[in-house]
Amino acid sequence: MIRGNQKQPIYSKLAEIYDHIMNDVDYAYWAEYIDDLLHQHHPEPTSITELSCGTASLTLELSKLGDYNLQACDASLDMVRIGSNKLNGLAYPISCFQASFSDLRSVRDQDALISVFDSVNYLLQPQEILHFFHEAAKSLAKNGLLIFDFSTPKNSIEAVHHLNEIEGEYRNIYYYRTSKFDSKLNLHTNSFEIIDRSLNVNQTWIEEHQQRAYELEHVKKILNKSPLKPLSFYDSFSFNEAKPTSTRITVVARCQNQ
Repeated sequence: MIRGNQKQPIYSKLAEIYDHIMNDVDYAYWAEYIDDLLHQHHPEPTSITELSCGTASLTLELSKLGDYNLQACDASLDMVRIGSNKLNGLAYPISCFQASFSDLRSVRDQDALISVFDSVNYLLQPQEILHFFHEAAKSLAKNGLLIFDFSTPKNSIEAVHHLNEIEGEYRNIYYYRTSKFDSKLNLHTNSFEIIDRSLNVNQTWIEEHQQRAYELEHVKKILNKSPLKPLSFYDSFSFNEAKPTSTRITVVARCQNQ
C-alpha cells in the first residue's frame, strides 16, 4: 500500500540518498582544484567556509589538503545533519551549521567562501544573486575571496536527456528522477519521486528542484554591481578563460569593502 504523495522542501527527504545519487562525483579532484585556486589568488588562506555544502563532502576532502580552519553551512537542516555526522568523525571536528545565501550573519571574517556544483543556480532571479554577493562581501575578511561556479544554458541542453528518467534504490529507498529544461526561460527542473519501502506503509515524497541557467555575460554584469571585484572566470576545472560556450564556469572574486 502506498500513501498519497507529499511535496517536500528541496533537500529534505532527498538528503537521505544524496550521497548515493552523487557517488560518481570526484570530490577529491574538485577539492584539489579549489585548493589550487585558493593559493593562486590568496597569499595565505586560512579561514574558509563552504556555502551550500550539501552533505559536506567537499569540505571533508579540503580538510585533507591543508592547514585550513574550515566550516560548512547549508540552507537545508536535513543536509546539515548528515554533513555534521561526517565532520564530527574527524580527529579535529569541523562545524557544520544552517545558513543560506540570503543570510550569512553567522559567517564572518573569512579568507574565502566557496560554493560549488551549481548552487548559485538555485537563485532564480538576478537580484537574489546580487543580494548573495552583498552578503558574501560582509562575510569576508580583507582581500577575502568568493569562489563559486554556475552552469550555463549549454550545460542544461547537453545534460537534460542524461538526467531524465533515472531510477534506483538505496537502503530500501526507491527514487525516480525526471529532468526538463525550458530554453525560453533558461529554467532547469529536476523532479524526484522518493518512496521509503522500509516503512509499514510506503510513503511517497515529491521534491521539485528548479534552477536557472545563467550566461557568462549576465553573471559578469551582476558582479560589476556588487562589492566584489571579479578576478577570473575559468572554464570548468581548468585555468583556461571561460567562454560563452562553456558549460560550467568557476568564478573567483575579491571583496572590495575593506
